Amino acid sequence: MPRLLRLLPLALALATACRDDADDDGCDGPDCGATDGGSAADSDGASAADGEGSADSDGGGGNDGRALPCDVQDVIDRHCTSCHDAEPIFGAPMSLWRVDDWKVPAISDPAASVAAVAAERIVDPVRPMPASGPMPAEDLAVLQAWIDAGTPSDDAACGGNEPTPDPVGPEALPCEPTVEFVAGEADAPFHVPAEGADNLYQCFTFASPVGATTQATAWAPIVDDERVLHHWILFRTATPQTDGGSGPCNMPQDAAFVAGWAPGGGNYELPDDVGLELGGTDVWFILQVHYHNVAHHPDAYDRSGVALCTVEDPREHTAGIVTLGTLGIAIPPGAVGHEAEGMCPSWITSYLTEPLHAIASFPHMHQLGRKFRTEVLRGGEDGPADVLVDVPAFNFENQTYYPNDPEVLIQPGDALRTTCTWDNPGDTTVHIGEATEDEMCFNFVMVWPIEAVGQARQCGLL
Repeated sequence: MPRLLRLLPLALALATACRDDADDDGCDGPDCGATDGGSAADSDGASAADGEGSADSDGGGGNDGRALPCDVQDVIDRHCTSCHDAEPIFGAPMSLWRVDDWKVPAISDPAASVAAVAAERIVDPVRPMPASGPMPAEDLAVLQAWIDAGTPSDDAACGGNEPTPDPVGPEALPCEPTVEFVAGEADAPFHVPAEGADNLYQCFTFASPVGATTQATAWAPIVDDERVLHHWILFRTATPQTDGGSGPCNMPQDAAFVAGWAPGGGNYELPDDVGLELGGTDVWFILQVHYHNVAHHPDAYDRSGVALCTVEDPREHTAGIVTLGTLGIAIPPGAVGHEAEGMCPSWITSYLTEPLHAIASFPHMHQLGRKFRTEVLRGGEDGPADVLVDVPAFNFENQTYYPNDPEVLIQPGDALRTTCTWDNPGDTTVHIGEATEDEMCFNFVMVWPIEAVGQARQCGLL
């Protein structure tokens, strides 16, 4: 059990946004595109952000100096430029905005162009780009044909074809935020170092600003310096922290996941009759922010974080997080499709005082993860299965929550089976552990009423 307690806070920290820092591309949002390239600023021409190809350019109906064929530009705008924009954001190290951006040497392989490396990544079954999964076949064919042809330029007028994203942020919430947890201080934003912050986890700690009955009803990311922000996770803990503290993350064993965000994520709103428990006056909050300053910006000052709408009068139902999965991981060398199961047995759920309403899942594995599935076995381990969450193509670089709409009921006496599937191309057995070279198999499930679960909120892990 002590080992489990040490693992869970780290697993929660990784559950929303976690990535392989080796051979890094700097972006893991669902629309982030091909990677591992240099920047247009490295070529003989001007950087896309400095020239007429800028995202702010008003080209009056042309292709804004991007020189991309219109069908290629359409594919790139739908799958790549949410991170690899004219001015790269969310830690992406280079732009894919103009045709010239695809022709410079790749960072991971200077002997190859960005386009050549991208051609490999868009069909890579292990580390694909975009990180949300394979492009539709027709989009993939367009991009591959253009790369195979040598990434030719085209000055034809394409018109505006960038998608309009759903609004994200506190201003898009259906309520007025009442609580914020943000990096730095109002008059002193956190200075993200220009050096040594390629993969920086910085934690900001807060005394509880909420009352004993306060619940969260909705929350939104506050995205400040989007050039360097990679993701954030909000935890609560009963372990005393420094109010207004900032420093390297040293997560306490009892850290509990509250909310998280990564590029491509949006606002989150609970059903009208459900509020998320926040812990009251005797807890502290930890905002863990992952910074990714691979471009070495010297002027990165950040106040990113989260804004929450809260209520003092509890809603009818209180939600919280329970953890499913297994610690029994031993993936043999050379394994393909190796599975491990964690069973939350029916004898445990039989103690539930009423059914649980599962409203979202946050699956988590590491780099070798290929598939993830949690099923509800009705009436016990031998009963028929209903799917709680199914991720048939798990991607370590694009981990997110999966809402249940409609919610899934977990009845007393049901069993819950979580199955993780891995490939191990290495020559050593891989076990459970904190490092990305190790593995995990957890599903963090938001359920209500959390009081029906009690304090034992990990089920079937041992």
